[in-house]
Amino acid sequence: MKIPMLVAILVFAAAPMLRAEEAVSGAPIDPAQLTRVSFGSYSHWLQPWRGYLETMPASRFLDGLGIVLNVHRGEDAEQVLRMCASNGIRHVRVEIGWGNLDYDDETKLHNAKDAATRLLACKANGIRPLILLNGHHGAPCPVRFFERKVTADAEAGGRELMLDKTDDLIVGHSGVSEVKDYIAAHSLVTKIDGNKVTLSRPLKEKIAAGTKVRMATLKYAPFSDPATEEGRRTLDGWKRYAKTIAIFAAETLGTKGRADLGFDLEIWNEMSFGSNFIHSNRYFDPPPTAHDRGGTYLDIVRATAEAADAEPALFAGVRLEDGFSNTLPWPASSQMPARVTALSHHPYAGRKVFPKDMPKGTALNALGLPDKSGFAPAYTECFPEYFATALQTETITRDMAPITTKIYGDQHGRFTRPGNPCWCWITEVNYAPGEDGVTDQALALRLKAKAITRYFCFYLNKGVERLYLYATGANDTKQGDLELGVLKQDFLNRKAAENSYPADDAPWTSPALLAVRRIAEQMRAGLDPRLKEMQEIKLVGVEDTHNAKQFDGDPSDLRARPSLFDRDVFAFLPFQVNAKKFVIPFYVMTRDIKCDLPEEKFTVTIKGISARAKFSVYDPIRNSRKSVAAISGDGDVVKIELSAADYPQLLEAE
Repeated sequence: MKIPMLVAILVFAAAPMLRAEEAVSGAPIDPAQLTRVSFGSYSHWLQPWRGYLETMPASRFLDGLGIVLNVHRGEDAEQVLRMCASNGIRHVRVEIGWGNLDYDDETKLHNAKDAATRLLACKANGIRPLILLNGHHGAPCPVRFFERKVTADAEAGGRELMLDKTDDLIVGHSGVSEVKDYIAAHSLVTKIDGNKVTLSRPLKEKIAAGTKVRMATLKYAPFSDPATEEGRRTLDGWKRYAKTIAIFAAETLGTKGRADLGFDLEIWNEMSFGSNFIHSNRYFDPPPTAHDRGGTYLDIVRATAEAADAEPALFAGVRLEDGFSNTLPWPASSQMPARVTALSHHPYAGRKVFPKDMPKGTALNALGLPDKSGFAPAYTECFPEYFATALQTETITRDMAPITTKIYGDQHGRFTRPGNPCWCWITEVNYAPGEDGVTDQALALRLKAKAITRYFCFYLNKGVERLYLYATGANDTKQGDLELGVLKQDFLNRKAAENSYPADDAPWTSPALLAVRRIAEQMRAGLDPRLKEMQEIKLVGVEDTHNAKQFDGDPSDLRARPSLFDRDVFAFLPFQVNAKKFVIPFYVMTRDIKCDLPEEKFTVTIKGISARAKFSVYDPIRNSRKSVAAISGDGDVVKIELSAADYPQLLEAE
């Protein structure tokens, strides 16, 4: 198993919690910005991402660019991924759900042709697929769908049905499907008496004799306690599923027998929807126990790792990633089997208006102390880095960081397993202008370029190893560029009708992809792939004379509840290209992506770069460059003036 190259860092794994009388410092980087935010607390002032600063290799940025493939309306997957690859995308997430396996022969896929088409499109464009292993409750495992005729009236609230046939039904596996909510066998058969069946849930409405009802038989019962025979059987079925997908992927990609089979696996999608199969209680009303059994997600993660360990040749070079953490804060790196090398998140965050949308938990002021004043700043937020702040206690910085922190005793952070880092991945995220009230297509494309460059530059520097944007195209083509799609809708519409990739794809390239390509080009220029040790860079100071701010503080106590100044959210994200070259995205992390920020001047003091270095600033959205002169310098400490906007520009030092 390959271990990702470590970078030069300051690890604050043993950083002590502050005593009550100690205040968080105003320094640009202070571990207390993170360690003060214990689980259950939140803050408008503390910025957990400012708890550490790392110099990441530029190769980390280049190899972290990903996207979710969602071709489903006639688009040509090969040409869609060609557009992505030509603009720097190296990873693609595709789903092959458990329900795609044949009920009678679990080594076969129902949608093998479609799945192979997507994997071969990845191969043709040099893109590595991340295959999502998932059990959406619409078809959570190998399943048989069928209809049965009701032979006697059944009243609403009842639990019994008379059916025309019951001989092939299986207690605990067969059931009546919920059509509207797309849940296979939602009301399970708990008893069969001749042609009469008893159901696990009462009927929602009357069913007249002669009505046909949709039913399904699940090959496996919903996940339950693995100490039971039924629970073990379901987990064993999941292991066979992982093995089948691994074999299929290697055979399709032509990588069988190699040290690296050329794909990775994500274990589950989200617990926020489609995940009834995880909760056996959801198939019963009332549930048979007071609460769902905890720990099911860990059972599945461990089972997947066991499958990989049992037959290593079938999973050679394959990274396993825990997708249950996409929407849960509980999975921790310290809990993960050694074979699992990443936790994933889906940090979608909508617009909030404070103080109306106040977070839950204990409020912390700028000193990192509990605040009972009742004061709350008034502002509106909608910005890509929301979940890296402390605006909700579920900050993903706990999993991104080199600092070890705890949630209810479980250790979080990249380095809780000595010698085997557990990285953070983001396998879905993006900004949808249409959901944020934008109706103008051109404005939507421009806002997505701003948001996407912030997503990539920020998270790939702060400890996310890979970030997959959602998605190649809009789910609703009528919304088009107003939706989450990264590629221009005009290009996707063309792909549904045209058979060849355009000779000149520039007019078809979205502003977001173009800006990403330009950043990647700067990271790639002069890249030394053999670079082992990163130069530690310190951000010593960020000063300004304009005092521009994101929100006003509390006049009654500006020490504890100050204004949040733009200098407090100045993002400085160092990447090292070779022994002598650095590319450092910088910008003001504004709270509202829709409000453009005119450039503001900041004086930045940096330690770790020679004062004799040649500096310039490249703007990847405007495609312009300007030289920057040092104000002062002494040895490896330099002070320069930068004009920052609300999207990443690149400070290049050589």
